[in-house]
Amino acid sequence: MIAVAQDAPPAAGPTQLVLAALPAIAVIVLLITWLHVHPFLALLAGTGVLGIVGGLGADGTVKSFTTGLGSTVGGVGVLIALGAMIGGLLRDSGGAERLVEAVTTRVGPRGTPSAPTWASPCSSASPWPSPR
Repeated sequence: MIAVAQDAPPAAGPTQLVLAALPAIAVIVLLITWLHVHPFLALLAGTGVLGIVGGLGADGTVKSFTTGLGSTVGGVGVLIALGAMIGGLLRDSGGAERLVEAVTTRVGPRGTPSAPTWASPCSSASPWPSPR
């Protein structure tokens, strides 16, 4: 027989979770707009508020956050890091500006809104062939 993992019962009901989301969203917005905190850090704080007000407590919030973040970063962390490095190299070398100029001169003023769609495959590891 195959054992099926049982999900843990929710720490709070739907109403409490909705009510917990309101101060969490307020904390995120206030930290970003008034205190100019980096959005990632503001999201961390909002996550803490949501977990604590939602009934997980401090320990449960930290455990849930690290488990969720660990599984997400474990799956896509290397891809995000490489993308950030390549983006930084393109920015610092001026390659991003040259790429945008090359695409916008080819598509003209009417095609400029769709230019990022065509520039993205040129600047990243993509399954689509690069336009020539």
